[in-house]
Amino acid sequence: MSSPWRAQRERGSRTALRLIIWLALHAGRRVCRVLLLPISAYFFLTAPLARRSSQVFLQRARGRPARWRDTFKHLFVFATTLLDRVYLVNGRRRDLAVKISHEQVFWDAMQAGRGCLLLGSHLGSFEMLGIVGGEHPQLVINVVMHVDDSANMRQLLTRPGSELPYRVIPLGQPGSMLQVKECLDRGEVVGILADRVYGDEPTHSLPFLGQSARFSLSPWRLAQITGAPVVTVFGLFRGGRQYEIVFEALAQHVDPGASLQQNLQGYVAILERQARTSPYNWFNFYDYWNA
Repeated sequence: MSSPWRAQRERGSRTALRLIIWLALHAGRRVCRVLLLPISAYFFLTAPLARRSSQVFLQRARGRPARWRDTFKHLFVFATTLLDRVYLVNGRRRDLAVKISHEQVFWDAMQAGRGCLLLGSHLGSFEMLGIVGGEHPQLVINVVMHVDDSANMRQLLTRPGSELPYRVIPLGQPGSMLQVKECLDRGEVVGILADRVYGDEPTHSLPFLGQSARFSLSPWRLAQITGAPVVTVFGLFRGGRQYEIVFEALAQHVDPGASLQQNLQGYVAILERQARTSPYNWFNFYDYWNA
């Protein structure tokens, strides 16, 4: 992803975040969603990069100019998914109504015994994957992600007594990819947010919503090396307390001699289709095409 986006400091004090988490757990989701309105308005007024990026994306995804109400709704949906992380991490999943679509695609992939590469994105809430894992205690889910030790939200959510619905494999550390391979060899699930580019990893540019964007080839190299099947997953906010987890199959087996670009194209096509149908779930608030 773009260096300027990574370099931005997280907004919001630890005291304010602690207060919101306490209110979420004690005052309830309905009260906190009302409080998200002024919070979203604050960021709408004070975060010009996020506001402009939202307008550009929404115009591309929906084919018409984005009004200020569209951008405000975009930020409000993002804030809602952050709030709902509190309930997921603290065992309060009953506060949310989650529908799972095409779940059999995932279990068919797991039957091969080679684990499963789940390609997610910053379209929707990847934490929703814990709903699936929570219903099957034998299922081990690992997520490859960039771990920022200064991330206030993550530190507060993982305080004593709470736990993430997945194990974290940090990006950029010696042995990270070996750890991924070992997880897949044990038949576990490895989730990768495949819509962003990290560091100097190999990439390929493909049309996305009408303009070329760069995408990582690393997940497909992993699939070639390990033989793990590849499935996409999206945890989409549908309004109110409704979420939908959507699985789509990509490849049961990536041939070592196959074109990585061709496999990547399938992922980008699914990402584009889902982005058009659920545009307010897009949480890349930077210039995605020029990153």
